[in-house]
Formats: sequence, C-alpha cells, structure tokens
Amino acid sequence: MRNTRKKIVVVGASPVGLEVARQLARRGQEVRVVDDSKADVGKAVSQGFAVEQINLQDDDELRRVGIGGDADVLFALLNDDASNVFLVISAKAIAPRLPVVSISGSRDTIERLYAAGATKVIDPYRISGYKIYELMHRSLIAETMERTVFGKVDLDIAEVHVEEGSFLHGKYLDELSLDQHYNLIVLGVVDRHFGDHLIFATDPRRHRMDSGDVLVVIGPEKAFARFHRDLGGEDRDETPA
Repeated sequence: MRNTRKKIVVVGASPVGLEVARQLARRGQEVRVVDDSKADVGKAVSQGFAVEQINLQDDDELRRVGIGGDADVLFALLNDDASNVFLVISAKAIAPRLPVVSISGSRDTIERLYAAGATKVIDPYRISGYKIYELMHRSLIAETMERTVFGKVDLDIAEVHVEEGSFLHGKYLDELSLDQHYNLIVLGVVDRHFGDHLIFATDPRRHRMDSGDVLVVIGPEKAFARFHRDLGGEDRDETPA
C-alpha cells in the first residue's frame, strides 16, 4: 500500500459510516463525511463528528464534496440499501473510475450495487477466517473495513473445532440450529471430507460434522459463553437465546 494521503468521501452518518471515518482519520487520511438526513447529521454532530448535510440527489452537491474532482475513494454507507444503490449510480455517472465501496447484508442488494458500478461490496455475514483483506488485496479499503465491520456492533467471530463426544459431532450442518439455541450464525465450515478450505454455509451440500472439522461462527460476544460451556460437556440448554 502506498503511503500517500488520500481524500475520501464517506456518505452516511450511520454508526458504520462514522466508525469508517474515524479509522481513516486515525491513519492520516483526509476524510469528509456527508449525509442527507438532518436527524442523522444532527446526532453525529452532537457526538463531536464533523458531518455536512447535503442533497445527495443533486449532482452539483456531489461534485462540490469531491465526486468527480479530488476524491480518491467513496464509501457509500447509508442506512437504506436503495439509497446506496442510487448514490453509486449517481457517483459513477459523474466519475466512472472512482473506487466505490458499499456494504449490504442482502444478496439481491449486493448484486444491484455491483450492477450500479460499486467497486467492492462488503457482506458482513460472509466475512470469515479468510479475513476481509483477501477479498480486497490488503488495500486501504480492506484494512478500514476489517476494523469497522465488526466494530459496528457487539459481534465476535470464532473458529470452533469439532471434537468427538461433543454435541456437534455427527450432526449435519443444517441440523445445528445455533441461531435458535445460541443466537449464533454459522458462516461456514471446513469439512475435511472436501478438503481444507472454508465452505460457506450457503453451499447446497449437506455437511456432517466429524472430528477435525471446523465451524466458523459469528454472534454477540455474550452468546459464546453458553455455547462453549455446552461444548465442554454440560447438559445442553435447548432454550433459544
């Protein structure tokens, strides 16, 4: 990564947008945060953030904050997916070569963002042991998103090794129901039957958990305590978290 100061526009005074801006500023980048929501801007300003309210549907306003000018990167981090799609379309119409990063948890929205011209779209629920930099080649964008995607909420990610005798052993991946019992989401599995690479949970194949397999799980920090307790051999509490 070049040690050059970049001019970055972050659109979105959401917790994600503000954390992205904070991390970028700490690394010496020149950051400008804008939003079209008076309420979100007011809340951010009251917390000490320098956020400017602009009309995101006005191309002249986008140009004024650097789109099509001196902006090196645009982060589209509005709360509403449709607004992010519209913003990406508008920005790429003004500056076709501008790198644009957005975030979404919806498969349909991810496809729309790419179709609109987004350079990279981050899906938090598919982040796993690969780390986000493997998707974006350890660039400025990658390092920032790696620090902020998990920072936006109280989430942890863990690798869980399947051991013989645990309640995981012998179960199929789609039978675990960790979301119901522990408020945890299985991102993927290293199924030794298929090799040593991570297979995302959306893969249609059924995976039987055997000794040596590894689950990659994401969820609130406090939810892992009971999960690890049950893995230790105590009676499993079947009450959903």
